[in-house]
Amino acid sequence: MGFTSVLSLAVYIISYKLIEKSKTVRLIEPINNLFRLVAIIVSLMLSLSFGEVITEWKAIKNAINQESVAISDTYINLKYYDSEATREIRAILIDYAQAVIDDDWPAMANDRLGQRASALKRQFTEKVMELKPATSIQKEIRSGIIADIDRLSDHRLIRLNHSMAKPPVYVLVIIFGILVSMACFGAYQPQFPLIALVSLCTLFIGMVLYLILAMSDPFQGRIIIDPTSIANLIEALESGMR
Repeated sequence: MGFTSVLSLAVYIISYKLIEKSKTVRLIEPINNLFRLVAIIVSLMLSLSFGEVITEWKAIKNAINQESVAISDTYINLKYYDSEATREIRAILIDYAQAVIDDDWPAMANDRLGQRASALKRQFTEKVMELKPATSIQKEIRSGIIADIDRLSDHRLIRLNHSMAKPPVYVLVIIFGILVSMACFGAYQPQFPLIALVSLCTLFIGMVLYLILAMSDPFQGRIIIDPTSIANLIEALESGMR
């Protein structure tokens, strides 16, 4: 934010110095029109960029919530089998959910999935495949559990794909457009009220750019997606295990 403000003000002052010698009424009018055009384009691109990262953010949150639902459904469906026979499997499932928080989340900051979470998921899958349905209902339940396991894999891949996402390519174009706007603003003489307004404007634009860049990588930095729904689910499942 500070960088955007300082750079924009510097461009504004330099542009004013360059325009000052040749500034006429005829020159000011086309510069004003150009400033409006560039400002509109920058605003549209900022809106597009921010809307894009918000959409991706919501997609990740939805994947995490769906992942929690799949874990919960799997845990509940396992109870249709003998409670003691599936106790170990349910414990592994809870360990996996905890590993998603303790192992997957830190790993995704480095654009990869956690090894412990992957190992627990593989172990859980093997245990489920070893289940022997004794009734038609258990057979159907087993098919549902396998489907939920597939969904867990899908949601993990969604998280991984979004952790590897990069900021929108047109962020650099937005920055260039801001500098062009400030250069056009050089048609006006620098005065304290005007400089203050320009500073506030560039500070706000810098804040939006910061949010776009920060939210483009949702698993590291100061603005990250927390696995709150999974953490709450673990607490509820552990209560059910007691």
